[in-house]
Amino acid sequence: MRLKLTSASRDVGTAFFEIPPFEPHPLMPSGHLQTILSRYLPGLPGRLASVDHVVGLSDGDRLLVHDSVPEGWRAGRPMVLIVHGLGGDAGGIDLVRLGMRMVDLGSRVVRMNLRGAGPGFGLARRLYSGASRDEVRAVAEWMAARSAGSPLALVGFSLGASLVLNLAAEAADRPLEGLDCVLAAGAPIDLAACARRMDHPSRRFYDRQFLFTVIPEVRRLHARFPELGRADLGSVRSMLDFDRRYTAPRNGFDRVEDYHDGCSPVGSLGRIAVPGLVVHAEDDPFIPLEPFRRASFPAGLSLEIYPSGGHLGFISRKPWAGDHRWLITRMAAWLAARWGSFGRA
Repeated sequence: MRLKLTSASRDVGTAFFEIPPFEPHPLMPSGHLQTILSRYLPGLPGRLASVDHVVGLSDGDRLLVHDSVPEGWRAGRPMVLIVHGLGGDAGGIDLVRLGMRMVDLGSRVVRMNLRGAGPGFGLARRLYSGASRDEVRAVAEWMAARSAGSPLALVGFSLGASLVLNLAAEAADRPLEGLDCVLAAGAPIDLAACARRMDHPSRRFYDRQFLFTVIPEVRRLHARFPELGRADLGSVRSMLDFDRRYTAPRNGFDRVEDYHDGCSPVGSLGRIAVPGLVVHAEDDPFIPLEPFRRASFPAGLSLEIYPSGGHLGFISRKPWAGDHRWLITRMAAWLAARWGSFGRA
């Protein structure tokens, strides 16, 4: 197995679980199979109980969040904010599974729906994008205001991973109360490189799948809020074109290149002052490895690169802590090691 570990990886993550190396399930040897089939595997038994809250933003838009509080939790004990990726929402299987793990360990968990996502549709007049860092900050500040003294972990998957890394870097100059660590899985740290990869004919399947998700979302939004005007997307044939025609101008960028450059954390990772974990697979179908190789990671931000795993797949040969979802348990183990017993006593 080829595994890149920064120095912090050797010191964190083994106190709570003994972590075995990732070995892909024999029925899912490739990144494509890991990526596609992992979406259809059943979740853990049971459900993650939560209370819904609406969080207001400075421009009048609102977000829906799901707050899960374990019995006996009180302010000062750990909290986790989990952020979904493109085409997802707070009910995504990875978010729910990680939330269940963390609540069981004694941590408060908030899963957020970015602007317009999932059951939060209709609360916002804009759709989320790589420029949604302020949305994540707003929810993190909402949590901190209600939980004085609690350490906060930012956790993101896919596009959400890029957002939490951007926010953690921003916090170096604009502090975020309670921020303790950041975890990112399948992060598109260079949006331009990801767009070019997705635009390649060999990745057209994934590109079309994302288009089939985001274009109906845009049309639904504009139908709900006619004052937004007409969304002319009939000739859009790729996500790169979608970002050029819609995402960039709707988020105040003159060019798609400005959007990609301004929202990619690849150049700002070195500013992150809190410890963290970044996990990526070499065979991720649409997030290239090269940006991770050239990025400057600070000593406390562990980068773990595995030969296989696909995009948020990491379905393992053997179950670990009762689950074949190696990635989810890996992240829970890292946080358990970071926070010790989670203050249950």
